[in-house]
Amino acid sequence: DNAFPPHCIASNCCTLTPNMATSIGGAGKADAQAKSLTPVLIMPGFMSSALDIKKSPHKSWEGSRLWLDIASLGFQSLQIGGKLVKNEKRLSTRVLSGDNVDDSAEEIQMHREYAKQMECKSKWLWHLRLQGDMINEKEGVEVRPVPGTAGVDYLTEGALTESMSWVFGPVLKVLKAEGYIEGINLDAAPYDWRIPPSVLQSRDRYFSNTMDKIEHLYKKSNNKPVVLLCHSLGCKAGHYLLNFVMHQLGQSEGEAWIEKHLHSYVPVGAPHLGAPKLLRAVIDGDKMGLEAFLADDESLIFGRSLGSLPWMLPYEPIDGVQSTMKPPQSSPVMPLAILRNESTVKINLPAQTVQLSAFLHGRKTIPPKKVRLSVKVGNDVVVKTEYANVIEGDRGKCAVFGDQTWLIATPPTIEHTLELYPHIQLRLEEPGAGSAPKKRRGIFDCDILWIFRCLCCLVKWTLCCPFAVVYEFGCCVVWGAKRGADETAALLGQSRVIGETGRVYWKERMLAYAKKIKDDQGEIGVPCEIPTKIRSTETSQRGFFLLLKKPAPEKFLIKVKWEPPSGSQSSNSKIVCHHSHKHGIKEAKGYDNRKKNISYESINSNQLIQLEGLTNFLHLIKESYSNDPLGPRSLSAWMPPPIKKVTAIYGVNLPTEVGCAYRRSP
Repeated sequence: DNAFPPHCIASNCCTLTPNMATSIGGAGKADAQAKSLTPVLIMPGFMSSALDIKKSPHKSWEGSRLWLDIASLGFQSLQIGGKLVKNEKRLSTRVLSGDNVDDSAEEIQMHREYAKQMECKSKWLWHLRLQGDMINEKEGVEVRPVPGTAGVDYLTEGALTESMSWVFGPVLKVLKAEGYIEGINLDAAPYDWRIPPSVLQSRDRYFSNTMDKIEHLYKKSNNKPVVLLCHSLGCKAGHYLLNFVMHQLGQSEGEAWIEKHLHSYVPVGAPHLGAPKLLRAVIDGDKMGLEAFLADDESLIFGRSLGSLPWMLPYEPIDGVQSTMKPPQSSPVMPLAILRNESTVKINLPAQTVQLSAFLHGRKTIPPKKVRLSVKVGNDVVVKTEYANVIEGDRGKCAVFGDQTWLIATPPTIEHTLELYPHIQLRLEEPGAGSAPKKRRGIFDCDILWIFRCLCCLVKWTLCCPFAVVYEFGCCVVWGAKRGADETAALLGQSRVIGETGRVYWKERMLAYAKKIKDDQGEIGVPCEIPTKIRSTETSQRGFFLLLKKPAPEKFLIKVKWEPPSGSQSSNSKIVCHHSHKHGIKEAKGYDNRKKNISYESINSNQLIQLEGLTNFLHLIKESYSNDPLGPRSLSAWMPPPIKKVTAIYGVNLPTEVGCAYRRSP
């Protein structure tokens, strides 16, 4: 009991059960008064402290439970696969299929409720997310933890929801049954689990206030030292607290304070060396148990705003930060991250202006309001720009596109890359579905058939007037239905092609350009410029004797750069994964089926985060963690805590994630 347990390695946070509480009080049955019991202070885990909204630009949200009372926030019916979501999918399918069946009153009401709850969920995420620095809250927002045991018992209040959202609730019931009284010998120290530990102290004075709570429990319990009961991330917060005491009071006074006021440090399911699962949450997102409510992109955006995630990442040195402290290693170990060995193709559309006169031939007088460009690489991969508004230029209607770049995962060699993606195609799109609206041919359109159309028109309106009226009325109804379907499809994000290039086969051009660069002893990845011509998809012609000059195509430039596998992926260990999945690595769809073997290389977490482009995350690690004198990822993680008695509790035979294989999105 007098040393830090050597087996405290990276672990999943085990579930804290009520049975654990009976051994912590140290009094057996409740046969004595509360003051005779050993006091307990609870430090909860990651996402285990309830959060309230103190201030908000949306005044109706002030005073609401932000984490985690979904019912009171107003989007409790927004489950994926629920009635509201199914109704939206049904309405979307009906629009896209051209079904003219009118929506029922119930469907319309459900659509309105869906829109209302989606807006509510958006505001909930907005309050919960931090700014880009992963430290500060949104302007005008103040979210703080619920104080005391009320912030750690149940995340969602209510008789029906407590059973699904309990944290320390069952443990508190057992302790109170043993005679514990809140504020006398039982208390909790909830915290804002979104921010780094240094910010917890500078913003909330969390660790100073926790010291005050410990002293209060000590005095109220007849000078009995306090048990520091911690769980998950709370174990690292408790370890940080012990070093904070030493830092604030000095070596001798700090040791004396800990010896006097603390009975023991009890970490339950402590991730002392970090939790590898958190790296996957940063790269791929994690829904925090809210799979029924959060979409993939929502969980990713939220996760990447949390400044507390580096606190739980396994320790690895980063560039520019020197440290003599290294965690203990056992051999062999599973690599924290494994990256597939693959190259990338960088597609770049430089900033250009597209004249639209060539694409409005045969159109009605109302041009498209906005257009976008899409690039199809091979037969599978399609990337798209944001929509650009159509404006009036010197040469008529035009759209201005800013610089756009995409990275596409490809096989390791340029030969295999060009074999898989032999061509590229550029398209111009506008919102809507189906074909673009065309101008109906009238009797005043001059071509060789003008006389016959004029005679047919006179006959139709003279001899078949009733039928002609019915026909024109039907045409108006069909036009209105198509117009409504078109507008709805545009709102749903659908688009139609109004211009495109042919397939541009770039194999010979890319290989020749790469060879030229290599012969000149330059970089093989220098961009290759590919000029293209976008032609209108409208092929009909009108005019005198059907002779009408085709509009000239619009020229557009595409820059392509092939980049070999990054040298930063190199490592001593290498894993080759066959389709038998001997190493448990799941392969995604794409070019996998065209190759017999796929190789993987180990990579450290900082390199992986750098490849993902999360520079703000690395900056936070360097400034708020590596420069913290209390060492949240070293001194206050896997180094022995400055306390004599440590009682660690772990779950056994539980699935524990120790590493993950990554690849770029195809």
